[in-house]
Amino acid sequence: MKRILLALALASSPALAEESKPIATQVGDAMRPAAEAYGRGVQQLVNEFFAGSKGPMGEAARSSLKAQDKREREANRGVRRTMKECIKPGNVIDDDVKECIDGLRERTW
Repeated sequence: MKRILLALALASSPALAEESKPIATQVGDAMRPAAEAYGRGVQQLVNEFFAGSKGPMGEAARSSLKAQDKREREANRGVRRTMKECIKPGNVIDDDVKECIDGLRERTW
């Protein structure tokens, strides 16, 4: 870990000299994305581990995974459509049609 910090400090020293922030702040800013990605990965791993269990911890983990999946789907959704564009043959309206309207699913029927 010390070697990584030293290498990061040496590699970015010309850039650090140009900024007015303290070096520790600049190093922290440079490492923040990696630390956040690591934290998200650990949180995902813990949730997946507990999701298979029974009890309140399992329920909370399943709820957290479901909410995370919903946030990711909403962040990556496509173009919203009208109901007329998404309705199934025979005027059937179900969850697939709603997801198509919201841009979460392509029309494949």
